[in-house]
Amino acid sequence: MEMRKYLCAVALIISVAGCTSSTKAGGGAGPLLPPAGVVTRVAEISYSGGFVVRSALAAPAVVVYSDGSVVFNAQKRLTLTPGALDYLVQGVQQDLKGQSSSKVLVPKSGHAIPDGAITVLGVYQPGGAYQTVRALVLNASTESEYPAPVADAFAKLQALTSDATTPYTATKVRYEMQCPPDANGPVQPWPAGLPQPGVADCTEVHSTDGAAATAVRAACTGVDTPSGKPQPAATVYRSDKGPRICRWRYALPDETS
Repeated sequence: MEMRKYLCAVALIISVAGCTSSTKAGGGAGPLLPPAGVVTRVAEISYSGGFVVRSALAAPAVVVYSDGSVVFNAQKRLTLTPGALDYLVQGVQQDLKGQSSSKVLVPKSGHAIPDGAITVLGVYQPGGAYQTVRALVLNASTESEYPAPVADAFAKLQALTSDATTPYTATKVRYEMQCPPDANGPVQPWPAGLPQPGVADCTEVHSTDGAAATAVRAACTGVDTPSGKPQPAATVYRSDKGPRICRWRYALPDETS
């Protein structure tokens, strides 16, 4: 019942513009949100580990920023009003307050799925620290297996996904270069404008914008960020460091290098 009331309140606040400012103080322990001017990550759901090998380009399932923008898997987005942002972040702050950032929570039943992914919940806490809480295989069907505040924090952030319909784009792109799995396949000349690999290692990830971003979008293969989806075949190019394939997605606001 409490969570239902929360979701109704969030839905109402999202629909009303001009709510309270997101710069108000939070309980005297510091600002509720980071100072205005720099777009900062303030909450998230992301995943790590597990049986499925995650791409270096895997993005958080939900990531909330201090300007009210919310991005889902680097593919969809929505924007919260200042009041909705305050309401959401303050709720998650209270839910995760006092939870350990060093241990991984396991289901109460003790029957964790072998090689299950770890769900990472993050939130900016008053005073400036960014807190993360980790829970093994926490998802919508296992919430009851975890402490109620942790499950509530997950539900609050997960609930935002139902309103995400607008495609996410950005001027910056994030791209990954790798050695191809088949070194004997056909190789194409290196595309004009595509940045050359900076190291001899087989995997590197960068963010870029401007003309380089245009070249990346033209030459590299776009990815489906959510795990479990097959990635399309990528063209092999001959670089200064040897054959490489490259994949890309739009960069998140705080992915700067």
